Amino acid sequence: MENRLKERREALGLSQMDVSQRLRAVEPRADVGMVSRYENGVCLPTRPQMEALEQTLEASRMDLYDPMDLDLTAPNIMLPVPDREPRHETRRGKRTMRKCFRMPRSFADTLPADLLEACGYTSWQSWYDAAIKRLLGEYAARKKAASRGGNTADGRDKNDTHTIHHPGGKVNGPHAER
Repeated sequence: MENRLKERREALGLSQMDVSQRLRAVEPRADVGMVSRYENGVCLPTRPQMEALEQTLEASRMDLYDPMDLDLTAPNIMLPVPDREPRHETRRGKRTMRKCFRMPRSFADTLPADLLEACGYTSWQSWYDAAIKRLLGEYAARKKAASRGGNTADGRDKNDTHTIHHPGGKVNGPHAER
């Protein structure tokens, strides 16, 4: 995710320390590392932090970030949608698109440190890739069932008699023998 935070900060003659001190008004944990992560596109600021950045850097979020990198679905935000294709990155010779997700800190703090490794994933990216593949499979199955008119309220096919295997054991379909 590219942005113009560093360019704007330097144009105003501010250091990362200056910016972090101003961000502390809305985020007590703000430090130089956080400003660096924002500038390097590692993460996005929260709404209050974004407003503080806009004020500090004397620029709108649209001047600081590419609209495709911002969460424009939040209520009460009216921003123009660009007339162009989403920007893609190239990583290791492959074309990619960045997606960022947030989770409540209280939930994140409950995740075991070895969660990914214990479940057979090498990184959050490998987990995400597998989750998207599962989601696409579920999507295809639901679309197929809906087109036949034979789906239940939760999207499963009423006539499904196969056994589904999952990490907790196997679950029999509605008409399978018990």
